Amino acid sequence: MKKNAFLGLMIFATGALFFSVAFFAAIIWRGFPTSHLKIFENDKERIIDINNEKIPQDETLSNNFHFASHSGKEFYGDLEIPAEKKLDEKIFGGILSHHLLAASEISKYFANLKNKKFGTVVLIGPDHFGIGDEISVSEYPYKTPWGFLQSDRTNIVKLIDNEAAAPNEKAFEGEHSISSLVSYIKYFFPDTKFIPIVIKRNASEKKLENLSQALDKILPDDSLVLASVDFSHHLGATAAEFHDETSIAAITNFDYARILRLEIDSPPSIYVLLKYLEKRGAKKIKYKNANSANLSGNFESDDITSYLFAYFTKGFLEENEGISILNFGDAMFDRWVKEKIQKDKDPFELIKGAEGNFLKGTDFIVLNLEGPITAVSDCQKKLIAFRFEPSAAKLLFQNNITLVNLANNHSLDCYEKGLNDTRENLDKYGISYFGGGHSLENGYIIKKVGSQKAAFIGIDDTVGAIDLNDFYPMIKKLKSDNDYLAVNIHWGYEYAQTPSDTQKKIAYQLIDNGADVIFGHHPHVVQSLEIYKNKPIFYSLGNFIFDQLGEETNKGIGVGAVLKKEFQQFYVFPYKILDTQPKLLPPKEAFDYCKIFLKNISDKKNCTFRMN
Repeated sequence: MKKNAFLGLMIFATGALFFSVAFFAAIIWRGFPTSHLKIFENDKERIIDINNEKIPQDETLSNNFHFASHSGKEFYGDLEIPAEKKLDEKIFGGILSHHLLAASEISKYFANLKNKKFGTVVLIGPDHFGIGDEISVSEYPYKTPWGFLQSDRTNIVKLIDNEAAAPNEKAFEGEHSISSLVSYIKYFFPDTKFIPIVIKRNASEKKLENLSQALDKILPDDSLVLASVDFSHHLGATAAEFHDETSIAAITNFDYARILRLEIDSPPSIYVLLKYLEKRGAKKIKYKNANSANLSGNFESDDITSYLFAYFTKGFLEENEGISILNFGDAMFDRWVKEKIQKDKDPFELIKGAEGNFLKGTDFIVLNLEGPITAVSDCQKKLIAFRFEPSAAKLLFQNNITLVNLANNHSLDCYEKGLNDTRENLDKYGISYFGGGHSLENGYIIKKVGSQKAAFIGIDDTVGAIDLNDFYPMIKKLKSDNDYLAVNIHWGYEYAQTPSDTQKKIAYQLIDNGADVIFGHHPHVVQSLEIYKNKPIFYSLGNFIFDQLGEETNKGIGVGAVLKKEFQQFYVFPYKILDTQPKLLPPKEAFDYCKIFLKNISDKKNCTFRMN
């Protein structure tokens, strides 16, 4: 009996020793734990003593606090770095990254502010793990390598009382959008008080409005409100730069509708910040855009994070308007593609990438819909006739396709009934369309972004019922009434890898009458790019979603376009189709492809080029 008791005691002691070693090893390896910790309080002194540091203790906190992301000072870069720019004006708010790969840029950001004094710093970031309420606030201080960053209890309670945020400490355990930056705040502003807030991505606009109003109401004049937000994620450098163009334009223009659609890790945090700044009359921005490829020198990575470092001062916004388009070629949802879909295989799965980010953050994602979406069985008996199930419209919606061209040789495969059904099915999901049918008026659609307007025109030069010459005066009129004009045209010869003389003649006439960019399709293979009168002609983008055999028919390009009054920037995204699913080429292969595809373009970098 004694032997068994002794054996049990030894097992218990061994287990306890193992747990202790593992626990302290974890601390040595990771620094401070990321969860809060209960501390014994000395009732007599009304203070707590942690690592020989004494801090005030509030009974309502139950002796708890959170930790900075790292306990070692070396993780935060060179904090003695000199200011990069002189900021004489009063700074009301800003945007910065919480990605410590960018520690040097974060240090510079705060160094530029070190001559300022802020009574309260509010840090708003994403609730990455969705643990908290729609909007959560922490009442706890943070322990950093430079001491405790004290919470602004007075104003935190006011936020809670105004139902602008809910107290939820669990949401802050391990939340790096906050814990990565608290050490910088403590180092550069040692006496400031702190309000940390995290927001779920699906927080309602009503909640966001309420928070911005509450912040404006309760915060004193010496407050600084920061949005801790990383920008484009998990993409190559070309896509990151393309998405950042849209994000920066939306932010500098305080375009709230676009902000909630951006490819960034917390659109709601930016929304709240800008609403607050607008109330304070601080809409003038100074910013710097960078990404992890710039900082690391690894431009061949396909997992890049991009950053915006911005300050807002009193004043009005500077116009930075433009429209972004991501245009693809032929998309077909019949035959083997249909079979794959019926087996729950999303044809967009590979190209949209991690978190679906590639197909986000653009004003308009456009493709050529190569057939009708209809349930009717009465279709043409021609050699190749397509019919897509009504569920195809939902599939387009789920993958953020916002605009489709119907001007092609398959849109009437199920006659007028099929075309009308297509429009109705697209309408159900809010997907716009242009081209198709016998009416010139259906050949275009006008879209507005901010104060800018773009006309999208669809032309079928294969079996189209409308005379091509009828389009030219319409294009001239549309260009005079709108800022930009983009043409999608179905033309050329199938499988021809070079454009015909007829295609070139038509393209020149389209541009002479006002087209800013031409996106071609129908050949099912990629054709060349030509610049005519400083306007790009993409003669054929190739297949996008398709099931054809052969090497060339399983290659394609998507084209990103940022259209602005001052310049137009274009981004080429080459891909391969793998068993009906397009997949972007790895960055190095894409750059090699673009060396050939863009060989006649002078002002280019990798897969991007600019027209002034």
